Amino acid sequence: MLWARYEKPYVPLADICEEYFGLCSKRAKSAAAAQELPVPVVRLSDSKKSPYMVKLSDLARYLDSRHELYAEDWRKVRGVKHSSVC
Repeated sequence: MLWARYEKPYVPLADICEEYFGLCSKRAKSAAAAQELPVPVVRLSDSKKSPYMVKLSDLARYLDSRHELYAEDWRKVRGVKHSSVC
């Protein structure tokens, strides 16, 4: 679904920071510089002015891991045994 939405392998951090990390662009840039985000970020050039980019496959893995964490909590609360089908 991420690929269908963004149609490219890398997306600017500024385009996704609020929706997926709950951070404004300024705070996201600061967190990226300090490597504090839950996904790796890259600059596609050596310029400090180059925007931080996030690889969609890294974002997808992060979202999947968050889903599994909360799904496991949900299963425990509901008394549902783990299923390989999600």
